Amino acid sequence: MMSVLAAGPAPALPEPGLRDEAVRIEERALLEARPDWLQIQEPAAAQWATELGALEALKPPSWMVPTEADSPEPGHRSWTVTVLASRALGEAQLRELLEMAAGRPEVRIVWRGVAPGESLGAFLRWIQTPLRAALANREAGAVPRLELDPRPFQNPLVELVPTLIVTDGDGTELARVSGLSDPDWILTQVRQGRRGDLGVRGPTVAVSEPDLIAELQRRLAGIDWAAERAAARARYWERAALIERPTSEQPRERRLDLTLEAQADVRLPDGTRVIRAGARVDPLAIRPFRQRLFVFDATDPRQVADVARRGAASRAEGRLPLYLATRLDRAAGWDGYRAVQSALGDPLYLLTPDVAQRFRIERVPARVEARGETLVVVEWPPEG
Repeated sequence: MMSVLAAGPAPALPEPGLRDEAVRIEERALLEARPDWLQIQEPAAAQWATELGALEALKPPSWMVPTEADSPEPGHRSWTVTVLASRALGEAQLRELLEMAAGRPEVRIVWRGVAPGESLGAFLRWIQTPLRAALANREAGAVPRLELDPRPFQNPLVELVPTLIVTDGDGTELARVSGLSDPDWILTQVRQGRRGDLGVRGPTVAVSEPDLIAELQRRLAGIDWAAERAAARARYWERAALIERPTSEQPRERRLDLTLEAQADVRLPDGTRVIRAGARVDPLAIRPFRQRLFVFDATDPRQVADVARRGAASRAEGRLPLYLATRLDRAAGWDGYRAVQSALGDPLYLLTPDVAQRFRIERVPARVEARGETLVVVEWPPEG
């Protein structure tokens, strides 16, 4: 359960899978939105896990395996005493429990959960007050073992604390008692052969915290997941990363040299060398670039119309157009995106950092195409 212990790659080829790497915008939006609703759907694995990690860092290594001297009795190193607790015990008694458990690796203090509506962070801040008081006069490293785990409270149901439970190395319960907070008493009984429920031997209070698992289920049951996903998807354009480029003011044509120089031998799994170190390789000679990329500012109606016209002509020539936007109207959201896509008559993608760098996109609109074994970037002022 959850312990709350207070204690130079080579550049890629120009073409491969441009359609794969420029994932459809709507598909990418759903993928990128997923962490938003997962953080709500699985709080124990998201926000709570983060907070737990901070506490785990305080866990003293000495807890993991008790030494023979720390054992309740030689030959019984695997015995564990679980002290079921609740903040209903009051700060004074909780401080006594924490002080008793400090430096005793065979003793753990367990809470059933946090208060209704309380976050784990708030619970952790609350426990620090009695913990500091309990450790004020203890030697360094004498830290109690504290956990959040509703399971010891479940079968049989425990509603009164303090309750002590002794288990052996495989988790089998040996004995339990309520109303006492001194583990030495119950350990003595177990050494003497007593087993089972030893009854109520002192004052008890009712557990005030709900079952942690039941509380998580209750919180999750009140969430409209369809609405959360829809809201996350709607927020996509507010945070979408756009790689803006200035508008071209004059025609310009640049040739790209994508030749790679091998920094080491390239070998097949069987050891066969296919490229020697120092060899120069032209990716276009290996895999022709048959697409024609159009990169443009989708907030500029002139560029949208111009690129749509040139893209249609490219398709008529047998060259597949691929449209990459540097900007989109965030306020228009999905309606604006679909309007541009409708004007193009083809899927619309966002310009990604790797594509912008690989093809050295500097101004828009721009077109990237292959001419023979040469890759050319053409820029022009928008028409219309």
